[in-house]
Amino acid sequence: MSAKEVEMATIMGLIRKLRSPETKVVLEAIEELRARGWLEDGSLSDIPLLHVHMEGADLAKADLHNTDLHQAHLQDANLSMVNFSRAKLSRANLMGADLSKANLQNADLFKAQLSEVRNLNPEQLKQAQRLFGATMPDGSTYDGRYNLPGDIELAKWGKVNPADPEAMAYFFGVSLETYQKGQKLLARSR
Repeated sequence: MSAKEVEMATIMGLIRKLRSPETKVVLEAIEELRARGWLEDGSLSDIPLLHVHMEGADLAKADLHNTDLHQAHLQDANLSMVNFSRAKLSRANLMGADLSKANLQNADLFKAQLSEVRNLNPEQLKQAQRLFGATMPDGSTYDGRYNLPGDIELAKWGKVNPADPEAMAYFFGVSLETYQKGQKLLARSR
């Protein structure tokens, strides 16, 4: 085996460990990936990591762009400065995680659990692709305030007119008053 083949086999072995249901095994794999520089170099981009158990993990500065983290368990994880651009975080549980300076550009946060996340600001959320059905840091349901492209596309697919505030409020599952308040906040922030 060449050195490159050994390296690839090692990376693939660590990725398999990331999919373990045992948090201890996952955390050890993350530390080894970090020690070898593979956590930050894009080695995990484009990798399906569905349902992973990374509760409490230190993923700071990880490059997870284009990674499929559907239904990932990321509660209380350190996700500061993580590159989640174009990552699929649909139905992921990020409750209590630290998202300081995390890149959420075009990230899919469909029905993500964002309750009690720390260091997440509106500018980060405005970069996401979709937040439909997400639970926001304050525990409320996302109200459509950022007019994200993925949310608009989903509304149109569901035959909902994005120009109709009442229809959009119903679509997001919030009151008309809540929807309109969110739209006013967006208009003021521009």
